[in-house]
Amino acid sequence: MINNGAQLRDKGIKQALDNANDTHEKWSEKAYKFLTTWIESQYEFMTEDVRIASEKEIPKPPSNRAWGGIILKASRAGLINKVGFSNVKNAKAHCTPATVWRVIAGGSQ
Repeated sequence: MINNGAQLRDKGIKQALDNANDTHEKWSEKAYKFLTTWIESQYEFMTEDVRIASEKEIPKPPSNRAWGGIILKASRAGLINKVGFSNVKNAKAHCTPATVWRVIAGGSQ
């Protein structure tokens, strides 16, 4: 069977989340709770913004890709939606474009 892009994405997200949860007990639950609280004071953001904001609250996962699963969960829950792209601030990422997310007022949790 040939995997399509969405299947490969979902497999990678699951691996990153499983690894984070194996390393830090209930990491994904803590990260999601942090995100849902943090976005209450945001309008638009990028994943790197929430990741940086969480540094003193949530243990750093083995891979920053774990945050992708948290963001995707919030998107599927109707809390945020994609509104465009912007270059990341992380110099090691060489200004690659990444998704800009907008908080949906009154989103369901």
